[in-house]
Amino acid sequence: MMKLYQFEFFLFLLIIVNTTLSSSFPTLSQFAKPLEYIKKTTEAADYIWDKKIKKLVEDLKDKNLKNIKPSLPSQLPKYKGVDQIKQYLSDFGYLEQSGPFNNTLDQETVLALKTYQRYFNIQQDTLSEILQHIALPRCGVPDRILKYNLTNDISFPKGNQWFPKGTKNLTYGFDPRNKIPLDMTNVFRTALTQWSNTTRVLNFTETKSYDDANIKIGFYNITDDDGINDVAVGFTFIVLDSTNVKSGFITLDATKYWALPTEHRGFDLETAAMHQIGHLLGLEHSSDNKSIMYPTILPSHQKNVQITDSDNLAIQKFYSSSTKANANSDDSSGCFKLFGSSSSLLISLSIVFAFVALLN
Repeated sequence: MMKLYQFEFFLFLLIIVNTTLSSSFPTLSQFAKPLEYIKKTTEAADYIWDKKIKKLVEDLKDKNLKNIKPSLPSQLPKYKGVDQIKQYLSDFGYLEQSGPFNNTLDQETVLALKTYQRYFNIQQDTLSEILQHIALPRCGVPDRILKYNLTNDISFPKGNQWFPKGTKNLTYGFDPRNKIPLDMTNVFRTALTQWSNTTRVLNFTETKSYDDANIKIGFYNITDDDGINDVAVGFTFIVLDSTNVKSGFITLDATKYWALPTEHRGFDLETAAMHQIGHLLGLEHSSDNKSIMYPTILPSHQKNVQITDSDNLAIQKFYSSSTKANANSDDSSGCFKLFGSSSSLLISLSIVFAFVALLN
């Protein structure tokens, strides 16, 4: 999932408004629009975000994190656009503050940037290098999930607690309102099979009854005048319905060009599918750029579909045997019991990975 990534992009873009997912979370139905319509609504978002980051990079190009010292509030430097960087850091779990944010480069923000730098192993201390990484497209799910809830009934996945203990089969369905082409749905089928083979416990069965599916897959439109939400190309969350049945949602940004495995432009759909399914199966983000769960799409590493040894070890903690599957799900209420406030992430994060083809 956000004043930063309102993924309902989750439904699609990951969902985030005033806290690490805090202000107002849109209803799922707001994002259920045909791909053809969605494709035509937010063409300039990439440009808006890129332009703002480039301006900040230029303003801060000579700033080094090591040289920024604590100062009195009245002496703190201000730069236009820092408020949005703070929102980004808050949405993705690096800044333990909620907005609205100002443009002062305070010590809390500097410390958050240093945490971000360490997480992604960015060698250079210049703010411009860190900001250029922040500008990259990514998953809308936070890297450090300080709070799992988006609203009372919507949450990021917490381990594999969202489906019943001992489950060996999960159903999945594609949002019929999207009219997703067959070659794109086949990418998800292949990804689900790969994860099934990896867990050696779970199987996935497709159902035409989208409303009854355990896993719901769709492409959605996320709009934001300032372009922040556009950083997240997709995200994953859990929804609790009126009958206390939980469903896992995989939402990708319909305004992006999603590339099939045979294509070499746009965002790689298989990479996004593998990443988001990993979230639903219990995995959080990894700082290893070779891992399927690496949250950012690097220019040099846009296709990432091979399950690494570290990915396999992580998933086996949940699925090493049928008796251990969902071992952490003693509390059947899952993450919904932990928090009660609303949020806006990845999407506005609305917060997530990460993400295409033929949305024309």
